[in-house]
Amino acid sequence: MKNIFKSIFCLFIALPFYSSAQTAADKKVQAGLTFNAGANFLSPSSNKIEANGGGSILSIGLTVHSALKSSQNLAIATGLEFDFGRNVYNPNTAAYTFIDYLQDDVVLTNANNEASYETMRLLSRGVSTKKLTIPLMLLFRTNFIGDFRYFGKFGLRNSFLLTHSIADNGIDAAGEEISTTLMSSPGEMFLYNGSIGLTAGAEWNFVGSTCLVLEAGYYYGVTPYFLDRKDENKTMYNIGTELIFPPSRSYYSASAGQNQLIFKLSILF
Repeated sequence: MKNIFKSIFCLFIALPFYSSAQTAADKKVQAGLTFNAGANFLSPSSNKIEANGGGSILSIGLTVHSALKSSQNLAIATGLEFDFGRNVYNPNTAAYTFIDYLQDDVVLTNANNEASYETMRLLSRGVSTKKLTIPLMLLFRTNFIGDFRYFGKFGLRNSFLLTHSIADNGIDAAGEEISTTLMSSPGEMFLYNGSIGLTAGAEWNFVGSTCLVLEAGYYYGVTPYFLDRKDENKTMYNIGTELIFPPSRSYYSASAGQNQLIFKLSILF
C-alpha cells in the first residue's frame, strides 16, 4: 500500500511538467489527483438486519477526463481510486442473533467442530473495507464562462474488494457487554460492487491549464453488498424455541445493497 501512495505522489509531482502552454479549454486530456469523502447507506433487502445510521467513505486516487473527438463538451471520465469504507448494521431485535468466534479474530462457521470457541449475542456489526474503484462515466460540460465551466456526469462506479474486517459488539455468556475488532470472516462480502451514478460540479481554471474541480454525486448500488453464503459458511444464527438440547440453529447471511453520497475534490493538469 505504501508503494501505491508513493507512485501516486510521484505522478502528482510530474504531471505539471507534462502540461503544455495550452489552456484548459484546448486540452483533450486532463489528468490529476482526486480526493473523495462521503456517506454510505445500507439498504437491507431482508428483515434480518437493519442499518445503524450512515457509514463513511474516504478515497484517494487518480482521475482522467478525455474529451471525445466530436466535441470538447463531451468527455469520458475515469480513473483509479482506493476506497476506505465503513458500514454498521444491527440484527433484527425480534429474535436474538448469535455468532461463534475464536481468539477474537475469526468468525466461525462450524463452531461445533472446534475444540474451543466463544459465543456472543450480537448487538451490532461494523464492516470496514478497502476497495479498488474504477469509475467510467460520460461527462457533459459547458464552455468556459470566464475561468469556470460546469458539468454533469452519468455512468458506472465499479468497486472491487481488496480486504475487509469486522468489529462486533455484543453480550457474552456471562451477560457482560464485549467488543471485538479486526476479526476476519472470509466470504462475508460480495467481491464486486457496481453502482449507477449521477453527479454535478464546477471546474475552475485558476492558473495556466491547471484546474480545481469540485463535484457532488449520488450512486445507486445495483449489486449486493454482502455475499449470500452457502448454508455451511454462514456465521450468524438464531436459536430455535423447541425444548431440546442442544437447541437448533437457524443460520443466515446479511443481505443488503449500498448507496453512496460522495463529494469529490480534484486537481487536473
